[in-house]
Amino acid sequence: MSSSTEPASYFYFETWRLYDPLYLIFCIPATIHYIIVLKVVSHLKENNSFLFIFTILGISDIFYFVVTLLCELFHYTNWVPDFAFVCCVVASYYGVFFNLLSNGLLSLNRFCATWVWYNTYFDKPLIKLYFLIISLVSFIATIPGGTLMIFYFFKDYSLSAQYGKTGLDSFNFHRTIIAVMMITDALISFFTSLFTLYRLRKYKINYDKSLLLVTTFHIFPDVLVAMFNIDMIFQVSGQSQFMNELSRMFLIFLVSFNSLTIVCTNRQIRKEYFTLILSAGNVTRCRTTVSRASTTLVAPSSDRITVF
Repeated sequence: MSSSTEPASYFYFETWRLYDPLYLIFCIPATIHYIIVLKVVSHLKENNSFLFIFTILGISDIFYFVVTLLCELFHYTNWVPDFAFVCCVVASYYGVFFNLLSNGLLSLNRFCATWVWYNTYFDKPLIKLYFLIISLVSFIATIPGGTLMIFYFFKDYSLSAQYGKTGLDSFNFHRTIIAVMMITDALISFFTSLFTLYRLRKYKINYDKSLLLVTTFHIFPDVLVAMFNIDMIFQVSGQSQFMNELSRMFLIFLVSFNSLTIVCTNRQIRKEYFTLILSAGNVTRCRTTVSRASTTLVAPSSDRITVF
């Protein structure tokens, strides 16, 4: 069959390799871990504005993980039409942009916590307004990559050849947006952390530094994934397809990074996290023991019993 008669889905599924089964090794444990962390945070008595932002961001991150898992499932089973699969991929773009912008908000929250007007500008109604703005900006940032994905889906196979075998070059604008957001997020995290430490040392403010570490450490995955995208844009290594796979793999690491660092740096959350896991393990063991005991009970004898 000639290339001009190939279906558009053949080009998309065979040459793009957007998802790989190895993602499951990272995505499923990260999803379970994030859900446990959010459950722990929701039970804390102290529910400050940072944790409120973290919770909303966490719900969005879990949405990203679920969409990624659905993409993996739909990609290898073809349970849904191809267009539905493309929509899932585009939804994952939105999740990444929302994460990056929300991390910038977390960094600003930690810096503003050193000022007396902190509670005025970070009460729940205003935080919800900030997230409304973040949602809108994330949607706008998703449009270029999403439009291109849908364009590739609807156009014929022969027309796609002009973009090269993999079609990676045509996504450079989308990758530029991602790289710029990641670099901006890293810079915001760096400078807000630096100025926050300066104010803490100068004014001796009572401050939970473990939460500051959450935003500071996020600089590293930002820079790492940004480097992968910059490599694909400028063809530095000449391995665009390999870098594309690495970038998508590390996006899961980037999105889940906050949930990892908050457990590692915050003693109270870490204690409650392991307490919840151990209690769940104890419940499971108790249920298993009871189930085994019930199966080993001696059945009552059918012999007639004489009562004296």
